[in-house]
Amino acid sequence: MARHCVSTLLKAAAIAVAITGALAAPSHAGDYPERFVTLIAATAAGGPGDAVARTVASRMSTILGQQVVVENVAGGGGTIGASRVAHAKPDGYTMLMHQTGITIAPALYSNLPFDLEKDLKPVGMVNVTYTFLIGRKSLPANNINELVAWMKGPGKPAKFAHPGVGSMGHLATVSFAKDVGAEIAPVPYRGIGPAMGDIIGEHVDILWAGPATAVPQIKAGAVKVFAFNGNKRSPVLPDVPSTGELGYKDMDIPFWQALFVPAGTPQPIVDKLNAALRETLADPHVLKVFHDTGAEAYPADMQTTAAATTFIHEQVAHWAAVVKEHNIKLDRK
Repeated sequence: MARHCVSTLLKAAAIAVAITGALAAPSHAGDYPERFVTLIAATAAGGPGDAVARTVASRMSTILGQQVVVENVAGGGGTIGASRVAHAKPDGYTMLMHQTGITIAPALYSNLPFDLEKDLKPVGMVNVTYTFLIGRKSLPANNINELVAWMKGPGKPAKFAHPGVGSMGHLATVSFAKDVGAEIAPVPYRGIGPAMGDIIGEHVDILWAGPATAVPQIKAGAVKVFAFNGNKRSPVLPDVPSTGELGYKDMDIPFWQALFVPAGTPQPIVDKLNAALRETLADPHVLKVFHDTGAEAYPADMQTTAAATTFIHEQVAHWAAVVKEHNIKLDRK
């Protein structure tokens, strides 16, 4: 009798657990979302990346019918926020907004607490921008050809600032030096702000900087501008030549943002999030926020989950080759 009671209780408990699990996790996209969704932004609050995350979250909230709440988790080059999402429950209630650096990290760190291509699944590409090549105001060069000639001239190497070892700015710096065939003296900083300060103060010579940082200083005449590192000109400063038109084909280096969820998230939920993202990226207000930060939405064919997955894989391979070629080390032996 006692044994029968225990068996009955165990069966009842198992049924209760099954029911609870069924209620806790949506079985298909039609049940999703039933509560708020957390969007981890792997950046500090207040910057251009944060502005994009909050704008996207606001529009997606309206589309999904549930609030998308942004939580800033900076630090570790964005790896802390990425790790948190990589190990979150794959139910669609935790998303990640990250940028190019997430595809550089695997080549820089031997002990990452997650595997980008196994633990995270791209929902879609969000936006893309490029950087401006700027220099101190007293540089004798006034265009890209004069700058390259000056970089190769006597009394060099040029002091080329960048926002930290292993950063995208650092990799753009060494890639450009290789492309033009000039020796440089890389000068690392703890972020783009201090690097820009020393360009304005004329303590260093050259810097790659994003539109949000560079454009105000260019328009104010505080620095010189030489190029924009894409295959087409910037809509913000259309008079500045692109590296593509100048013949520097290896300098098409996009700075992008993308939306991710934990691997294992049910495909119907991923599809629903992708549809909401694509609708968001067609919204004029969202596009204006992008434009104001010097960015633009990815073309429609790059907004699909499949296209984003392929692109992320290509970026991981590309940056691994660049890091290896230039022997850039953080914790790699």
